[in-house]
Amino acid sequence: MAELRSVTSAEITARLRARRARAEHTDAPPGPDAATSSAVYREAAALLGFFDAGELAALEEPANERALRDFIVRDCERVSTPAGPRWSLTAPARTEALELLGDRDRLLGSLAAVRPEPADTGRAMAEAYFRGAAPAVEAQTMDQLAGTLRLTEWLARAPRAAETLTEQGVSLPATDDVRRAIEVTAVLQPMRLLADDHFVGRRAELELLSRYAENPEPLPDLAACRPVALYGPGGVGKSTVLSRFILDRVGTAGRPRLPCCYLTFDRADLLPQLPLTLLAEAAHQLGLLHPAAGERARSLEWAVRGTLLNASAAVVEGSTGPLPDWLRDDEDGLVQRFAHFAETALTPRTTGPLVMVLDTMERAQRQGPDAMARLWGFLDRLQHAYPLLRLVFAGRSRLDHPTRAVSLPGLEPALAVEYLGQQLAAAGVRVDREFLRRITGRIGENPLSLRLAAEVVRREGEGVLRDDEVLDRIMSTVEDEEVQAVLYQRVLDHLEHPDLKKLASPGLTLRRITPDVIRHVLAVPCELGEVDEARARHLFELLAGEGTLMDRVPGEQVLVHRADVRRATLRLLRRDNREATRSIHHLAVDYYAAAAGLEARAEELYHRLALGQDTVTLDEHWTPEAGALLDGALDELPSSGRVYLADRLGLPADPDTLTVADSEVWTRQTVRRSRVLLAAGKPSTVLALLRERPEEGRRTEIVVLEVEALAALGLTAQALDRAAGALRRAEQAGDASGVVDLTLLAAKISEDLAEYADAFALLEGARRMARALPGRIPHLRVDVAQLRVLRRAGVEGSDAAAALRASVLAVANELSRRERLRHPTLVRDLAAEVGDRMPELVSDTARLLGVTAEGKAGVALGETLTPDDIRDFASETETAAGWTAEDPTTLPVDWQTYTSGERGEVIAAYLDTTPEHGPAWTEALVKSYRAEADEPAFERRSDEDDEAPTEEA
Repeated sequence: MAELRSVTSAEITARLRARRARAEHTDAPPGPDAATSSAVYREAAALLGFFDAGELAALEEPANERALRDFIVRDCERVSTPAGPRWSLTAPARTEALELLGDRDRLLGSLAAVRPEPADTGRAMAEAYFRGAAPAVEAQTMDQLAGTLRLTEWLARAPRAAETLTEQGVSLPATDDVRRAIEVTAVLQPMRLLADDHFVGRRAELELLSRYAENPEPLPDLAACRPVALYGPGGVGKSTVLSRFILDRVGTAGRPRLPCCYLTFDRADLLPQLPLTLLAEAAHQLGLLHPAAGERARSLEWAVRGTLLNASAAVVEGSTGPLPDWLRDDEDGLVQRFAHFAETALTPRTTGPLVMVLDTMERAQRQGPDAMARLWGFLDRLQHAYPLLRLVFAGRSRLDHPTRAVSLPGLEPALAVEYLGQQLAAAGVRVDREFLRRITGRIGENPLSLRLAAEVVRREGEGVLRDDEVLDRIMSTVEDEEVQAVLYQRVLDHLEHPDLKKLASPGLTLRRITPDVIRHVLAVPCELGEVDEARARHLFELLAGEGTLMDRVPGEQVLVHRADVRRATLRLLRRDNREATRSIHHLAVDYYAAAAGLEARAEELYHRLALGQDTVTLDEHWTPEAGALLDGALDELPSSGRVYLADRLGLPADPDTLTVADSEVWTRQTVRRSRVLLAAGKPSTVLALLRERPEEGRRTEIVVLEVEALAALGLTAQALDRAAGALRRAEQAGDASGVVDLTLLAAKISEDLAEYADAFALLEGARRMARALPGRIPHLRVDVAQLRVLRRAGVEGSDAAAALRASVLAVANELSRRERLRHPTLVRDLAAEVGDRMPELVSDTARLLGVTAEGKAGVALGETLTPDDIRDFASETETAAGWTAEDPTTLPVDWQTYTSGERGEVIAAYLDTTPEHGPAWTEALVKSYRAEADEPAFERRSDEDDEAPTEEA
């Protein structure tokens, strides 16, 4: 019971006054007139995605301000729209209004009551469907699909109205079909925008691609396949050719004639060093474009993504030694499953080619030679698994791999003339053919250059490009990008509105522009004078109207600088407006630092990087989610910003850029690349890399890598000596974290040599240091390693082992869900040592790292389980897993075809039901995980025959 206390008279008086004040300001319930007016407003807004309150006020004469205010407060919510802040009905209020209106005529009448907002696609598609004028779902644009989705979701909550509309002949698509169409359009729409009605030429390239793609001959590997690789400078039209090629095969209604998938490395989530990301996206797209195969495609996609999740958890944790074998086994299994899917689901009647297009290969090449080697190896295995795979590449330079390289130059002269004429005609400019030939002959045949030339003519008149002096200045540059930059600068110089000209240069230094950014960031550097909210919005709309300069972000009040010319023009903006651009960066940092949201964090980081701020400052403001949004900005940044961002995004910095990196960033880059090299079995390369900067050799992170590399080469004596020296320095410096990392590594080397006493002694010395570190994880890592050493030494029954086990169990019980997710290998090691006393660790490990059926771990699992154990598992999981067992005393016949992650999920779900044979399965899994944990961490790889460099004094 709460403690009683005295209440003073002053407190009672204050409470009474507050209560009386609240009563005086409480509105009475609305009268009949107000309720009637609210119903009128609600019905008028029933099919409006958003509205201006002023538009509703005109529905009644005279206006009932109180009723309108009550309606807004009770039934509406504020929303952001391309037209600015507006009101929208809440979901319950909309459902009530739709059910009351009920039929088509009354709903159409409600639409006629309020003037339409052009950006309200929900309202537009409602009217189109009710009048029977809506296009088929497959033929709708993305905006139309968004409106259709909104309408179907509204009516899904109003079933009586939806039923009446159906009876009246209004045919609405299913919401799931609309969502699928949106996903298909998201894949195809960028291609349609590139390969638009102005597409000309490239017939030879398209015919070559067609012959290659439709060749029915099986080709067993990349050497036989010789993929087609288009290459050429930016703006020459590589992606446009690929888009036309794919669209010709997909069809306008999304019904493919030839299975295709389009994978562009412009996407930050597609990584050459993790080629399973490509496989997941390929399965996703093929499921969308082939609805009949959709269920199998989704199953395959989620299997791939599950493996990626498990792999990323193990990598992030930083486990010692190469990646676990089960990850490689899973990848091989998924390659085979993808091939089987392509053969049986995509073309079930006659097996045919599958085209996989990989665009913007220059972005993949930026990841470095190790990542590209990983990609080529994966694609070779995929080609071998499905010999009818047809790979097509596009990038800015030749690929360092056997391909059919096709240089994509500018358009042929006649086609360049035709293309420029189309661009000018679309802008309402008519010129003679001789003029067109003269311009293309001087400016070149690059499609982007021709588009910009057309824009210059549109703004300045054809006379500007009849001027030899102008043409000579443009052509004094050699590279296409420089020509484009000069042409673009002329576009900026001849903007009609003086404020727009000031705003564009240097304002386009920014990546994103909003009315608020114009007001608070650009007003002073662009010398715009006083800018209030209304003027900022006006300037924003002026800039939005300049399609050559800006793209509008759908559904937002945001403009972005056109990506196709930004890189070239930024150099001009910086050169001609050095002080102004620097001022913009500083103001943008202040503006975004005070703003909330992920986009704000990304833009703040971008401008800090552009200013070349130091690593310590950048680290303070770095967030991974925001940093991921800056992947496309690497080429825009100065060297220091570029190397920092590359490091944070997990990309290798190019050697020239890396030379300017400070010690911290160089170490991060070196650690990252060395981990990749060690996983690939290249320890000698790691040693050479580490010695590029000898002065960094005393850093713990570098010593750890050196010790691992020496151990992987079989030079264990050198490895242990190097670790011992580094341990002494770390202890003297009080570097507790370094001591723990080095000790665990040295102890594992000794353990692999069966020198268990040495390993235990090392770990015992690290326990004190581990306790000095924050959190329980370092302590637990040392203790569980000691338990493993005691078990392998055959003394797990000793009093010391029993005491240690009790201590580990107590700490493991306190691990949070978050800690377990972040440290999957530690959870596996715990399951191996104390899983018999704490079974939840076993099921957690199954979910986090899966259950392997290969190697010693698979043998341990199979030898421990009895026929009764397997029979119980099969009977409990047959329906849920879709697996069948011909012999109920054996594991399912297709057990080997599933990934370790899928097996782990099914086994963990089985254990969660506390089945009769659960303890037997737990025991078997503990033995399996022990076999994994006992595997040597450092085994000399067969492809590493070279000796390590001798250690320098």
